[in-house]
Amino acid sequence: MNYTFFLGTNPLLSASEVAAYLARHNTAYSVLRITNSYMRISADALPEHIGDELGGTIRIAQDVTQWNHMPEAEEIVVALSPLPDKWVMGLSVLSGSTSVKKLAISIKKAAKAQNSKLSFIEPKGSSLNAAQVLFNRLLHEPNMDLSIIRIAETYILIKTIHMQNIADYELRDTSRPVRDARVGLLPPKLAQIMINLSQPKTDTVIYDPFCGMGTILQEAWLMGFSAVGSDLSERMITATGKNLDYLTQQFPVIKDIRPEAFLHDVKEVFPENLTEKNISIVTEPFLGTPLTHPLSSPEIEIFHNTIINLYTLFFQNIRKVLRPGANLLILLPCPKGADGFTPLPRSFIDEITAIGYRKKQLVPEAIASHFPAGSSDTVLYARPDALVAREVTLWETV
Repeated sequence: MNYTFFLGTNPLLSASEVAAYLARHNTAYSVLRITNSYMRISADALPEHIGDELGGTIRIAQDVTQWNHMPEAEEIVVALSPLPDKWVMGLSVLSGSTSVKKLAISIKKAAKAQNSKLSFIEPKGSSLNAAQVLFNRLLHEPNMDLSIIRIAETYILIKTIHMQNIADYELRDTSRPVRDARVGLLPPKLAQIMINLSQPKTDTVIYDPFCGMGTILQEAWLMGFSAVGSDLSERMITATGKNLDYLTQQFPVIKDIRPEAFLHDVKEVFPENLTEKNISIVTEPFLGTPLTHPLSSPEIEIFHNTIINLYTLFFQNIRKVLRPGANLLILLPCPKGADGFTPLPRSFIDEITAIGYRKKQLVPEAIASHFPAGSSDTVLYARPDALVAREVTLWETV
């Protein structure tokens, strides 16, 4: 079976997450095609909860059939037959100049000839958005959300099997009882991506030593992982507790593995009892003082120097409680300058390596080969108006 993953705003990061998730679930697959919009793979089947646990995939569709020409309405009806007595269809044509409305009307007529009553949901843009798909229950049989994509001279009819639940993400983000933009607002989708890219195993305990308001802890909990967090601020520990309490009211979590959060300064020695756990670090540390403008080269050097000492102490102290081969998925700040975003200097990377870590390849070769040449051990994540980008990095203890 062929599947299409419609990727988020950072397609390289989204595609890498898909690859990491499939690898963790021992799902054999082959990459068919990757663009800035979607990733197509061939696999026997997908893991059961993949749609709910991918932060970087907007929707997932599976192939229905294909043609070597733009299909006529009758051909589409044949591909979908036998038709239900009454159903609702969403239709998008993602390639070419075909009128979606005209094609849908023709499909309705062809369906009517088979005594099938069809209602059509017209896209507000090039394709139906999540709100249209979910509100009109297009993922509930016998309804369907269909799209036609063109690859070279092949036209492929695909059917949506999962759509990101925008209402759930709102509950886990803007509706939480405690939010504070001053200490950063890590999006739940990015937290999911980070957890998946950290390549956790079944017995892994996700540890966020800069837990803030608990976003990574909540997403790890929702994915069924044990998790623990700590923070320098007692106010943040309290906020984490309130947000986790709220989560139990909104989602069916496993209460026996509720995450713990404790007060701790990463510049100090970590508690020895952490050595008893198979820890994997997933964290967004302090990213520096918020910026109001792009920085000059001297200002960038000052920005880096103000946080390098904190990061170095963190890597030194956490190393003492991590097992060999432990993974660390960490976001590092890249302030914006005249020539774009500037990552931390190579000297910092060398220093961390000397402590007992190696930087791992974040982007699998099967994914990287579909994108312009660049580094495969980091990916930049930034909003369009960001003054500080996040460099997504994966490390391993040696």
